[in-house]
Amino acid sequence: MGILPLSVVIITRNEEANIERSIRSVMPVCSDIVVVDSGSIDRTKEIALSLGASVIENPWPGYSKQKNLGNAQTKHNYIFSIDADESFSPELCEELIALFGSNRMKPLYRVNLINHYCGKPIKHGAWYPDWHYRLFDKRVLHWTETDDVHEGLNWNEQTPKENLKEHLFHHTTKTDAYYLQKMEQYALLFATKMKAKGKSSSIAKAYSSAVFRFFKEYFLQLGFLDGSAGIKIAKAHYIYTRNKYLYLKKLN
Repeated sequence: MGILPLSVVIITRNEEANIERSIRSVMPVCSDIVVVDSGSIDRTKEIALSLGASVIENPWPGYSKQKNLGNAQTKHNYIFSIDADESFSPELCEELIALFGSNRMKPLYRVNLINHYCGKPIKHGAWYPDWHYRLFDKRVLHWTETDDVHEGLNWNEQTPKENLKEHLFHHTTKTDAYYLQKMEQYALLFATKMKAKGKSSSIAKAYSSAVFRFFKEYFLQLGFLDGSAGIKIAKAHYIYTRNKYLYLKKLN
């Protein structure tokens, strides 16, 4: 493998458990790694610097602004944006080498994530496939805010784009309790946002929506093929769906 004219941008806050895996996974193909940190109090910055990454410290302004700040500090035109709990698969590295050597680069590429639940790769249910636009030409594209939480690149239907064949790994959670806690936070956030928009809910809606989501993910999307992890994920999403509508009812 060889170093490509590719920059990787990672935004962080207290990611010492993940950042080394993330950086090491991209090192076979990338030497320009920019970490934008928003106030970590653990060893995130120390680990990133020890592995040769550039570290920028900036108070949290929101996802899009933080990522665009990192983009502005990169050496190359093409940027691969990843989160600290994500990593390149070896096959993705090989695909990128072939892609950059082909002289047929497009401005935007989409990659499919394999999400891992407590170390187990998930290939069914709501988690797969999981496509995201992550590789792009910064001369053409930048991050914009799509809502209060999420960010997206400013592409349109005329933007030349392509799907990568290999995977980006997402190490979603190490424990059942952590994922349930995260779903609880998302449920409260959903309820708050929907109340602000004047939406309402009911007990019937909460339970019917939750049952439908479990049935869809576990049976229709074949979540049962992922074994115990599949049913844990479907149950967590049942609880999340039920709670977000119950919280909305309570707020109203």
